[in-house]
Amino acid sequence: MPQVASARAEFLVGMRAFAPLSMSIIPFGVVCGAAASTAGLTPLQASAMSWVIFAGSAQIAATQLFASGAPLLVILATAAIVNLRFLMYAASLATHFRGQNRRWQALIAYLLTDQAFGLTIVHRTQHPERQTDLRWFYLGVAGATWLAWQLATIAGILLGSLVPPSWSLDFIVPLTFIAMVVPLLSDRAMCLAAAAGALASVLLVLPLKLNLIGAALIGVVVGVVAEKLWSRA
Repeated sequence: MPQVASARAEFLVGMRAFAPLSMSIIPFGVVCGAAASTAGLTPLQASAMSWVIFAGSAQIAATQLFASGAPLLVILATAAIVNLRFLMYAASLATHFRGQNRRWQALIAYLLTDQAFGLTIVHRTQHPERQTDLRWFYLGVAGATWLAWQLATIAGILLGSLVPPSWSLDFIVPLTFIAMVVPLLSDRAMCLAAAAGALASVLLVLPLKLNLIGAALIGVVVGVVAEKLWSRA
């Protein structure tokens, strides 16, 4: 019983941690749903895309390509490239979720988002003593994100053309993620890694948004090298 109570408590903590972010997720979800509707997808197709992809940036990219008549293979490849950052997220979270069974691993992978990753890492850093129940915190954050996103996209699908095209809100997610990560920059190596990644994201010019992946890798390498050099000093 104590374990059940602890798991339930962490789940609720995760849901509460997501609450402030809902104000950024919901408008973005409405825009994604409306974009899918106006692009010519049926309500069922638009909803299914949200269930299967569950990634706003990839959904927007796929919707734009669909509207322009792009081949299915191009749409799928573009969505996969846009979502490459989740491979790095998964690699980071894997160290915290070792030993989980296949069902938990599949659920964690499916629900992975920028918000779930960021909040989980912040929570793990601030409360290392709660490592045992970290998966329940993650499930609380990720489950709340999934529900808010699905409801928002459904609202966008129903509203359709009532949502102005000028509501391009895809910038909200990276801004929110930055706000979550900045408090973690507690030492020189992490600050240098963040600065290198930010600078690289501006200077790199690569197709298919690969500049974001390249910038992230540069930031990681700079951070690791700096940490090793300063630890030897």
